Amino acid sequence: MVSIARAAWIDAAGIRYWLGLLPVVIGLCACAPAAPKSQQTASAPQNLVWPRPPDQPRFEFETLLQSLADITVENNSTEARWQRAIRGQPEISKASDATVIHKPSAIVSRSGRVYVAEPATKAITVFDAARKKLFRFGLRVPNALQRPQALALDDEGKVYVLDPLLKKVMIFDAMGLFVYSIDLSNGFTNPVGLAVQGNGETIYVVDRGNVEEDDHKVVALNPEGEVRFILGPRGRGAGQFNILLAAAVATDGTLYVVDSGNFRIQAFDSKGAFKFQFGGPGAELGRFSRPRAIALDSDGNVYVSDSGFNNVQIFTPDGKLLMPLGRLSREPGPGNYALIAGIAVDETRRLYVMDHYFKKIDVFRWLGNNESRRLPATEQKIPD
Repeated sequence: MVSIARAAWIDAAGIRYWLGLLPVVIGLCACAPAAPKSQQTASAPQNLVWPRPPDQPRFEFETLLQSLADITVENNSTEARWQRAIRGQPEISKASDATVIHKPSAIVSRSGRVYVAEPATKAITVFDAARKKLFRFGLRVPNALQRPQALALDDEGKVYVLDPLLKKVMIFDAMGLFVYSIDLSNGFTNPVGLAVQGNGETIYVVDRGNVEEDDHKVVALNPEGEVRFILGPRGRGAGQFNILLAAAVATDGTLYVVDSGNFRIQAFDSKGAFKFQFGGPGAELGRFSRPRAIALDSDGNVYVSDSGFNNVQIFTPDGKLLMPLGRLSREPGPGNYALIAGIAVDETRRLYVMDHYFKKIDVFRWLGNNESRRLPATEQKIPD
């Protein structure tokens, strides 16, 4: 176990609260499959901060997103959230309490808006905390979505949506108005992931390829859809992939790719040259079972969700483990996951974690060094 007290974290100055804390809603009770012993702590008590004392806390559970009610309830104090949870339901109408996420494929967040790709609704669902609204886009013809699979944001807040049925990357503004599209009808087999350089000059499409073929690759495109370079093909060597699933781009241009079938993360420079890799198969922390999604924070730290361990592992930009967050559990509480999926980190370093089984998005607030040291012990555990 890596102690967070020994991890080399950097303060995130200027972190602000989201506009109002959102209420906690009790999830669904369920059973989950077993995890490797070294990762499973199903009998451990729930907690509100990670890592747990005596290590210095770095993240605090803030809220849960499932419905419109989660961004409209007025009393959003920590005590009020838990009181509503204990009672079983928040004091809101049944219509606004309806779960609006079911089996989302991707998530991104910026400026108080959380964008969720929902293939079943053929749309992007947006939790807009600033306006206390929930809306969808991608429904208007002739630019309607068919199966939104992956999401990415550029520095201007434009939303990039990979739609494999349309064989396009669809680009919308922050409020969901269509801007333009990039055609993917040639040269792609099974596109599943998307990443965008901050300035929008390079769009990376992750092509999982066929199980029996070697066309496992990442294609780098310019905004006009012209190919800049291709990474791959299938293999175990540096720069090769086996069932790759997702990617993310750091501010320095480094591209991180989830090479799931090889149980690793590979890093490349902005021209496609291999830099390094980390991870590997295994049950211990720092390794992977089923790496699935990836996100980066403003310091370049790398967050990787693992649907085998049902946690998020956080690494330095060069691949050194900082800490894990979350665990496999049969109880749908904060940080408990049975089928973890996409993750996102916004400009405030809030971490968003989706779980398909509990149909929820957990939101975790980053604690700066000074704040985490001041956190009272009474706030470090869920009340009985």
